[in-house]
Amino acid sequence: MELVVTNALLLYSPVAKEACRQRLENAVVNIALAIGEIGKAAGGQRMEVPAKIAASCLGEMGNTAAFTRTRKETIAVIFALGEIGKSVMNQSLGDAANCTVTLLGETGKVAASQNFEDAALNAELLLQEIGTGAIEKNLKETADSSVRLLGDIGKTADRQGLERVLLQAAYSLETIKFDAQDRYLVSASLIAEVALMDFENLGLEKLEEKLNKNLRGKRKFPDIDL
Repeated sequence: MELVVTNALLLYSPVAKEACRQRLENAVVNIALAIGEIGKAAGGQRMEVPAKIAASCLGEMGNTAAFTRTRKETIAVIFALGEIGKSVMNQSLGDAANCTVTLLGETGKVAASQNFEDAALNAELLLQEIGTGAIEKNLKETADSSVRLLGDIGKTADRQGLERVLLQAAYSLETIKFDAQDRYLVSASLIAEVALMDFENLGLEKLEEKLNKNLRGKRKFPDIDL
């Protein structure tokens, strides 16, 4: 069964690349979501190799989509990577979780660099969810990677002037930091603390006050329509 799933994913890869190259928006979105479903199911069945292949294919698609400034495809890839990441994390598949988190974070960074605010926000929220789950599962490397990548997205957001993305990075780091302290995962807690110290000089309290005024009466984050 694992070989069948692997071969199916390998068939998707060249189709996905061609769809990205030709900027076939709907095709890319559908392929990304399909790969995400396959990778999620593979993770749920503890098939680590297919899950990693699915994540790698999505990571490549995400970089192409973001660098060619195709927002909708980037959001789809981030969502699909998040689904795989949660699946393999829940099954304590450390290698697959590390791979997926790295690709998710890198895609989030590229999204932030292209000013895709909603895509970067989704990446941060997924990294927070996977990171806190990894702490519960004692997947130390996955937790550490989630924290580092949240810090990287926050720094990119600061350079690009994406205030909400920067603030969400800080919120997510605080959440993971406290969870890590509760579970005595010193490494993740320290990495989060260092990242938050880097943000201290950015005036986050004033930024939060400003955003709260602007968003008063509105939803904090927009719905993302795929």
